[in-house]
Amino acid sequence: MTDVVNATESDIRLCLLPNNESMLEDPRIATLTRISYGIILPSICCLGIIGNILNLVVLTRRNMRGTAYIYMRGYSAAALLAILFCIPFALRVLIHKETGRWSNWAQAFYHAHLELFLGNGCLGVGVMMLLALTVERYVSVCHPGQHTRPLCGPPHLTVVLIPLATFVVYLPSVFRGEITKCQVPPAGPLIYQKRENVLFLHSLFYQVYKIVLEVVFKVAPTILLAGFNLRIMIVYRKSCERRRRMTLSRTVSNDEDPRTFAEERRLVLLLGSTSILFLVCVSPMVILNVTLSETNLSLYPYQVFRALANLLEVINYSITFYIYCLFSEDFRNTLIRTLQWPWGPAGRNGRSVPMKHSPLPRPTTTTTPPTTAVATPGHVARASV
Repeated sequence: MTDVVNATESDIRLCLLPNNESMLEDPRIATLTRISYGIILPSICCLGIIGNILNLVVLTRRNMRGTAYIYMRGYSAAALLAILFCIPFALRVLIHKETGRWSNWAQAFYHAHLELFLGNGCLGVGVMMLLALTVERYVSVCHPGQHTRPLCGPPHLTVVLIPLATFVVYLPSVFRGEITKCQVPPAGPLIYQKRENVLFLHSLFYQVYKIVLEVVFKVAPTILLAGFNLRIMIVYRKSCERRRRMTLSRTVSNDEDPRTFAEERRLVLLLGSTSILFLVCVSPMVILNVTLSETNLSLYPYQVFRALANLLEVINYSITFYIYCLFSEDFRNTLIRTLQWPWGPAGRNGRSVPMKHSPLPRPTTTTTPPTTAVATPGHVARASV
């Protein structure tokens, strides 16, 4: 009988509301939260949503076919969903803070169990899509003709299996939090709050799991992407140099050589800069996910680091479209034709924007699209080779 009474009393305990929490936390945290999650993050999310929607529109055009574009569409879809799931997270941190105050059980359940699971799961899917794309490009550029079929298997099947496997791996994160029911003082309504599942988070299983998770979805992909892209860059430069010598040996005029050199330099700068960008954007999240706890969240320096890590990761998945437009001529032309139809001159006159292609000869392989797609960590750009 005593146990029942104690259980009932615990169910209707007085709530620790966000207003009460603000009296205990560093006053600078409120200002940091308002600027980071109320101004900067929504602005980045808007750019990311628009960019990834345009990505999907362009990448579904008829001229955007091939193995590379299937993975690029999968990456853009995962990035778009990750950004969308970031919005309720930002609203929760901005309005409800860490514990929350929800009258609806379903809303409390989402924030306690599904918030991090869905957001981090979509980010993991994006990383795996990018890794699969990079492997296929590495094989087609560095080992042309050696594989008659995609190395990662049928692309349409792979883009289905990657999300399934990723969300299964992230499933234990559903149990990070738990829902509590409490009463608003004095004699107010019952509300729901979330708190850490301390028993689960301190278990040996979770301590090992969270480290393995970061290695699989952050550390290892960063190393692999950098290594594959470095090799692609080296092979591409050698190919350009060989073609340059062949061109100069066949003709006295070298009008095409400046174009070739400019394209080579652009690709080298793209691969090098985006590899560093991916490393900078992802590394803080590795530390954050391993050290995240209610105790650390009460510290102002940790909150600064948390906000910076979240903003960097959202930026990483929001600027892909703008990277495409900056470095891919075919992507820009397809975007222009898509936006012009049926209102622009191309749609009214039945003419389309001419496609400009690189003067470089392109190798013919069974696993590459008409132009070889070169994957970069966090971004994907297409370059003619």
